[in-house]
Amino acid sequence: MIFRIVDDATGAIVLSVDQPDPTTAALYLKPGQSLFVGGDQLMIDDTKLHVVDGVVARKDDGASPGEPLSGEGDELTLVLFTHEGDDRGQDED
Repeated sequence: MIFRIVDDATGAIVLSVDQPDPTTAALYLKPGQSLFVGGDQLMIDDTKLHVVDGVVARKDDGASPGEPLSGEGDELTLVLFTHEGDDRGQDED
């Protein structure tokens, strides 16, 4: 399965990994990052893309769009997120 580690603050794809399950992929998470699953392949250059509302999108860098980038438009599903200053869906005990 393809997993994307995404920075919560910017939506930047920090890392794409091919792992057998979410538990193994979650080992790559750091505080302030979320784990998404989706997409058909690993991307060679994640730096030109980011995640917006669960969809991989091209960063607006002022360049003309040109040909679609590998992974652009892939829909992702949130699997897990770390807790660093936000409480999205977390119950406090």
